[in-house]
Amino acid sequence: MNWKDYKKELLKNPKVRKEYEKLQPEFILASSLIEARIKSKMTQEEVAKKAGMPQSTIARVEGLTHGMPKLSTLKKIADALDARLVLRLESKKAKAA
Repeated sequence: MNWKDYKKELLKNPKVRKEYEKLQPEFILASSLIEARIKSKMTQEEVAKKAGMPQSTIARVEGLTHGMPKLSTLKKIADALDARLVLRLESKKAKAA
């Protein structure tokens, strides 16, 4: 069984799905940071140096090992990646078409 099929099976469990959905914002953030860093052809070390922080901070943010990072940290990383940080709130209710 590949990862995609395994994930699909796991998400059939309502408890697993609920926890997975709670973590979606963190996963989306980490994925976008990694994607921006790769598109910029930079290593974690290069981003860290440019942002004025240790490489371990970049690794923790990308790996979600210490929860959500501070907004100030995200701003520094975004600047180092020549990216724009975008935060917004969206309604949980489905929009009527």
